[in-house]
Amino acid sequence: MKHARWPMFLAVLLLGLLSTPVSTISPSAVMVYGGKLERPILLHPASPADFPAFQLLWWNAGRYAHPTRTVQGEPGLIRELSDRPYVKLAIFWGRYDADQLQPENASQHGRVYLPTASEPAIVVATVPDMQKKSNPIPDELRGFAAVWTLSPEDRATLVNLGFPGLEKTVLSNR
Repeated sequence: MKHARWPMFLAVLLLGLLSTPVSTISPSAVMVYGGKLERPILLHPASPADFPAFQLLWWNAGRYAHPTRTVQGEPGLIRELSDRPYVKLAIFWGRYDADQLQPENASQHGRVYLPTASEPAIVVATVPDMQKKSNPIPDELRGFAAVWTLSPEDRATLVNLGFPGLEKTVLSNR
């Protein structure tokens, strides 16, 4: 009789896994740190409704598997962004205890180059590694894979989530 329950259990488990919408796949937390921030800011998606907003930091509007722009494909980008202020992203996939939420433990990394009076915010990120494991933090721009520009709507969404440096005021170029 015990063995007869296993197929039912597996069927229910499989149904539960398949019923989770792919759009709800999101990191458990994103840490914004570095730059002129006094302390890191930890952003958690509060509900599935927040997931699309968090995708702006790691997914490039659903085109990450085949990015339309890459850091390596834009040699002028390194020169363009060399003096531009940015904050760093540590993107955590999986469940982490509070004491594990340190940049060096993150599964994915990125930077948000803050907007200036004449330029929009630009995001660069490493390839998503949707596992709970540490991946190295790139120390130069060439270490990132994809690049994309935040639209004014994207920027407003991130401001509403509490993302620093994207408020209405913009930074000068220097």
